[in-house]
Amino acid sequence: MTVAVGLVCSDGVLVASDSMATGEGVAAHSIKVRQFGRSPIIWTAAGSVFVMEEVTTVLEKEDLAGTPEAPKAAYTKPDLPAIRNSLHTPINTAMRKAYAKELYGPPSTDGQLRIMFRTDFLMLGHANDTSWFLEFAGDGQVNWHTDARFYAVGSGGPYATVAHALMSHYIGDGVTLEQGKLIAYRAIQTTIEVSPSGVGLPVQMAICDNSGARILEKPELDQIGFAVDGWKVLERETLTQSVAEKVLDAAQDLPVMDEEAPVQS
Repeated sequence: MTVAVGLVCSDGVLVASDSMATGEGVAAHSIKVRQFGRSPIIWTAAGSVFVMEEVTTVLEKEDLAGTPEAPKAAYTKPDLPAIRNSLHTPINTAMRKAYAKELYGPPSTDGQLRIMFRTDFLMLGHANDTSWFLEFAGDGQVNWHTDARFYAVGSGGPYATVAHALMSHYIGDGVTLEQGKLIAYRAIQTTIEVSPSGVGLPVQMAICDNSGARILEKPELDQIGFAVDGWKVLERETLTQSVAEKVLDAAQDLPVMDEEAPVQS
C-alpha cells in the first residue's frame, strides 16, 4: 500500500507522500517526491518503484529540453496544452515499456497490454502566478486536476481523500502553501495511521511557487509535523463541553421545514 497526493494552493503547488516501498514482503524506504532540476515542476507517484525509476529517466531528459540558459518555454509561461503534450508521450511510453518488461505475469491472449504493477503519477507546476496539476494514470489516461485542487493516488489514496474531506472547511480557494503543507502532511499522516500495512513515515513533500521547485528537508518537515500536532491540540481544546453545547443549541434553533405545511401558490 502506498499513498501520494497533490494540492494546488493560492501561491503555488505541492506534492506529498509516504516513504514506504514493499517487495517480496519486505518494507524499505523509497523516494517518492521529486523535482525537475531546471523547470518549475514537482511530481510524485504511487505504485511500482521500478516503473517510477523508468519514468524518472525520461523525465530527466525532458527537464534538459530547451537551451542551457533557459528551460523549456512551455513550462515557464506556462503553456498548459503544450505541457500536457510534452509530458504525455514520454511518460506513457516509459510506462508501457516498463509494463512490457514484467516477466512473471500471465501471458496476454487478447493482444492487450498487461498492467501487473499499475503506477500513477501526479505532476504539478507553478510559474508566473499560474498553477497546473496533471495526473498520468497507470492505464494511460491523462487528467487535469487543477480546478479540483486536490487528488490522491495509490492504494491509500481513498484514506487521504477522506482525510482531506474532513479538513475541507479549513481549505477553501485561498489556502496558502504554508497552510497547504499542514493539510497535506496531516492527510498523509492520517493515512499512515489508519492503513493496515504498506505505508510508513516519514512524510515526504515538495513545493513549487514563483521562486521555483524544491524538496523539503527533514528539519522543515519536522517543523510541519510539530505544527500539525499543535493544530490537533487546538481542535481538542476547542471542542470543550461548553462549546459543544453552544453548537448543539444553535443547531436546534435552526428553522425546520414542515413537510405537511401547504405549499403557497
